[in-house]
Amino acid sequence: MTTATHSTLFYDGPRQYADEVGGVLRDALLRGHRGLVMAPARRVDALRSALGRDADEVTFVEDTVAYAPQWNVYRVLLDFAAKAKGVRTCAIAEQTLSARTPAEVLDYQRLEAAINLVFADHDVDLLCPYDAGTLPSHLLDIGRHTHDALRTGGAMSQNAGYDEPMAMLAGLSAVVAAPRDSITVDCSSPADVSTARRMVRDLGADLRLDPDVVADMALAVTEVLTNALLHGGPPAMLHIYESGPTWVCHVQDSGRDALDPLVGLLPPAMPSDHGYGLWLARQLCSAVDVGTDDSGTHVRLHIRTTAA
Repeated sequence: MTTATHSTLFYDGPRQYADEVGGVLRDALLRGHRGLVMAPARRVDALRSALGRDADEVTFVEDTVAYAPQWNVYRVLLDFAAKAKGVRTCAIAEQTLSARTPAEVLDYQRLEAAINLVFADHDVDLLCPYDAGTLPSHLLDIGRHTHDALRTGGAMSQNAGYDEPMAMLAGLSAVVAAPRDSITVDCSSPADVSTARRMVRDLGADLRLDPDVVADMALAVTEVLTNALLHGGPPAMLHIYESGPTWVCHVQDSGRDALDPLVGLLPPAMPSDHGYGLWLARQLCSAVDVGTDDSGTHVRLHIRTTAA
C-alpha cells in the first residue's frame, strides 16, 4: 500500500527556495520519480535555473493555471499522476496567497487540510513552500497547521504544530447566516431553478461582472440547488449578496444531516455520483463554503467582484 507525504518549507528569499526545492526535485528524479511544479512564474524561473538540464524532466504549471480556481490543483495533480501509474510523483505546490480574498484564504485552509486525507493512499510526495520573508503570520499559519512534516536545511522533521485534518475541516465549516438585506428567493420546486439561474445572470450583469464568470456562477447555483432539492429538506432558498470583495450566491435548505467534509473534493467516477454538484461548483467558483447547523445546510458560492 502506498502512502503519500505532505510536507512544508518556510523559506526566506529566492536563494533558499531554489536550493531547498531544487534539491527535493533532484533527489526525486534520481530515484526515478516524476516531477511536477505548480508555482508562481518567478519561482518556476528560479527552479529552471537551479535545475539546469534536469528541468527538462520536470513539468511546470504556473499557479495562475493550476489554482484557477484553487480546487483545480487537485485535478492537475491527479491528471499528472494518472499519466504514469505506478511511478511516484514529487509535486511542488505554491500559489500567490497574498493575492487571495478572505473567502479564498479560508477555502485554501480546507484544501491544504483535506490533502492529508484525499491523497493519503496515492503515490505522491507533495511539498508546499511558504514565503516566510513576505507572507503575514495568518497565512504562514496555514502551512504550520496542515502539514505533518517540515523541511529545513535539506532534512525532514516532524511538525509539532500539525492539526488533525478532520477536526480542522469541522472547525472551518461553521455556518455564516445570510445578511438581512440579501436578495432571497424561494426555490423549493424544480421550476424555480431556472428562475434562480436567470436572476443570477441578471444581477451579475447589473454589477457589471465578467459575463463568463457570472455564467459559471449560474451553473454552480443550478447544480447546488438541484442537490438541495434532491437530497436536502424543504424549503430551498437562494440568498444573493455582496461580502467584501466577493459576490455570494448562498443556497440554504432545511436538511440538518452533517455532510462529509470530503464530499465533492475530487471528480466523481460518473457525473450522476453523489458529490458531483459540489465538485463542479468548486471548479467554477472562487471559493465554496459548506456547513450545517440547526437552521439547515448552507452552501455559499463566491466569485470575485474585482480582478485578482
